[in-house]
Amino acid sequence: MITIRPLTAADKQQAREIWELRFHDSLSFIDWFFTERYSPETSFCAEENGRIVSILHGSIMELRVRGVILPAMMISGVATLPGYEGQGLMKRVLFALFSECRKRNIPLAFHKPSHFSIYRAVGEFPCYDALFHMRETEPSVPVVWDAVPPAETLLRVYEQATSRYSGCVVRSAGDLAKRAQDLTIDGSRCLVHQTGGVVDGYLFASLEADGSLYCEETLASSTLAYTELIARLPKDSVVKLPPDVPISGTLRPWGVVIPVDVSSLLRVLCGDAAALRLRVFDEFLPWNCSVFDGAGSQTGEPATSFLYVGRLIQFLCGYLPFRTVFSEQICYCADEY
Repeated sequence: MITIRPLTAADKQQAREIWELRFHDSLSFIDWFFTERYSPETSFCAEENGRIVSILHGSIMELRVRGVILPAMMISGVATLPGYEGQGLMKRVLFALFSECRKRNIPLAFHKPSHFSIYRAVGEFPCYDALFHMRETEPSVPVVWDAVPPAETLLRVYEQATSRYSGCVVRSAGDLAKRAQDLTIDGSRCLVHQTGGVVDGYLFASLEADGSLYCEETLASSTLAYTELIARLPKDSVVKLPPDVPISGTLRPWGVVIPVDVSSLLRVLCGDAAALRLRVFDEFLPWNCSVFDGAGSQTGEPATSFLYVGRLIQFLCGYLPFRTVFSEQICYCADEY
């Protein structure tokens, strides 16, 4: 018999073994994750006869959406053991997590899906893009790596670079220190840009299996800083950037945001009861299925608009505009895990 339950501290070893089996991360990263990010009270699993067969990890963070800071659950390590796929176990585990989010008044969850098609079944659609630039020439001089700046310095650059984006994680200096550990645990190197002796840009570059570099986090407060940082990289380096950086590249859908509590989100992000009478369809979370006004209250009035919940969150974040109620925003989230 399958049981759905939260993880406990005693599950750490089993959870780690599943991560090692299902993902291609290094042992050093896995050590880091299960030291710094393992949160059993917000992580869930499906268990059969004492064996975990499906699992996900949840970490409570904050997202800035349309300038409003909201608690949000970051989802990572979503995995099901071979032989148990296709049985709907992950849907049940996700439902348990979202039910916990609702109890904790966490109206949003977010993650970077491995394949968007897998998550369409639970109503998830892209809510932010990332721009990928590949270096086509060698730098004028061989790259010389910089020391990782203090967390407070990284935080200042991060806030300058991301404050205009909807859907981005709100970080503290401690969060930045942890993120830098995440990015450098496997030997990733850092480049820093300075203007007038003041740091105004940084990137972290990791070595890929083919010998090229991949820069998972590159942020700067000006186009010049972005351009000069990237110019120091070797040919064939791939740089992930916010979607509005004016540098050539390929724009790709990159992450999803899940509206765990539509009522709360409408209340905070719209707040005008007269602005909407919206029927929301959510095949996964029944409490989201209703007719809501713009203040998030359920209403018996006839709906004037009909939206699937996955489309609604695109409008709420600003990924797409909705009439005159929700304007388009630049959406981006720097975090991957």
